[in-house]
Amino acid sequence: MNTPWEYTILFLFVLGALFFASAIYAFAWAKKAKQFENLEQGARSIFNEEEPEGEVTDSFPK
Repeated sequence: MNTPWEYTILFLFVLGALFFASAIYAFAWAKKAKQFENLEQGARSIFNEEEPEGEVTDSFPK
């Protein structure tokens, strides 16, 4: 006879396995889509002329 704890542990194991499989799938998709090819370009793409790279233009608290 199975106890409720055994069902809980089984559920958590299956949930963890699904999470792990989805993480592996996401990593494989990102590798295939060449998301890891040029990490520097993505890091610099958020900067523009108003906020150049390497210059602090805002601070907290003022």
